[in-house]
Amino acid sequence: MKRTATILTVITGLVLVLGAGPAASTASPPREAPPADAWLRRRPLNIAHAGGDLEAPHETMFAYETAVRAGADVLEMDVRLSADGRLMVVHDATLDRTTNATGSVRDLTAAQLQELDNAYWFVPGCWSCHDRPVTEYRYRGVRTGAQAPPPGFTPDDFAIPTLRQVLERFPDRLLDIEIKDGPDGMAAAEELAALLDETGRGDRVTVASFDDAILDHFKALAPSVATSPGLGRMTQWFFDRGPMPEHAVLQVPPVYAGLTVVTPEFVADAHRLGLAVHVWFNGNDDDVPAEWEALLDMGVDGLITGKPKLLQETLDRRGQSFRTALAVTGPLGTGFLRATLPVHCPALAADRCRAIVFLGSPVGPRGTPMVLAVGWIDLAPGTSGAAGLIAPVPPGRWARAERAGITAYFWPANGDTAGGTVPVRLR
Repeated sequence: MKRTATILTVITGLVLVLGAGPAASTASPPREAPPADAWLRRRPLNIAHAGGDLEAPHETMFAYETAVRAGADVLEMDVRLSADGRLMVVHDATLDRTTNATGSVRDLTAAQLQELDNAYWFVPGCWSCHDRPVTEYRYRGVRTGAQAPPPGFTPDDFAIPTLRQVLERFPDRLLDIEIKDGPDGMAAAEELAALLDETGRGDRVTVASFDDAILDHFKALAPSVATSPGLGRMTQWFFDRGPMPEHAVLQVPPVYAGLTVVTPEFVADAHRLGLAVHVWFNGNDDDVPAEWEALLDMGVDGLITGKPKLLQETLDRRGQSFRTALAVTGPLGTGFLRATLPVHCPALAADRCRAIVFLGSPVGPRGTPMVLAVGWIDLAPGTSGAAGLIAPVPPGRWARAERAGITAYFWPANGDTAGGTVPVRLR
């Protein structure tokens, strides 16, 4: 691992020193729409429940950022309205379980809510335990300045965030948003539909609610956004297994009220109807590797876990991590000491497509592999660009290399981009 990191650092430095800039498109193509079955193709997903609330404080920016760094593909969250009509990322109707305050969320403005310490009751393995020694609440007081934040973070990362702040902080991340029920549920659905329309994020989120009426109201306002049915319709589908074209995802627990929900037959029936299956857990006891392994063996499409770091280790070990492969869209262009390779980043990408690019060919002594060029690609999902490559190769060698075969090697620089090899040709 240390050797790999060292090589990566040296190569990245070489690219920068030699002047290979970031990929740039000659035009700015619109972001492509995902295919109709996008959520079936996005699998298996590491979905960080509340940002991974068994590893970091529930629904804080600190948790979401930590989850992304650990490999989470999707950030899950709940939304409610503040007194001044802002969508706040908060689970409970009251403040008691996570903050240093009590009372109702809807009685305070967004500014008042954001003053609170949202990591007050967190201990590792429990997002709301109120019976532990004070020393176990490791992030208590970071929000209020009583203790310093972890390196790279600020006190604001331990507040209750607004949904807009999450959208701005993670512009390319997939999100799973639950509209909480209650007296403001309908209004929250309206605000959510408007915000997704304003930000253009509707194709990269799933929306859920236990309340079918709230979800129906949201669907009427945002019919193209992927949704999971409410409790009533989900229960009905469990028994009749009929078509449900208005939804894209089924979000279910493995067991509900003593009844096993997720079985191989359940997953097969969902997939037959074009529905992805995302599984949420009942707490620490069933959110464990043995359960994940069994569900992944059944073919579920995503796991909504409080332990995204540990889940990612499981997915990596199984070789099942969600990754997006870069596509070469045209021939290689060569010039004096430089080459350009047109590349496309699919809309399915969970984040940006970032990778170091090598061009290789067996034209070394006795046909040994030789690096012809090296560079960097960094593209937003659904866009194309040209990887600018440094190519210290005499012009006459390119024709020889093409006869021997030129291969592009992509070395991913983030967790959402797949490595791989693609044959390329000259212009």
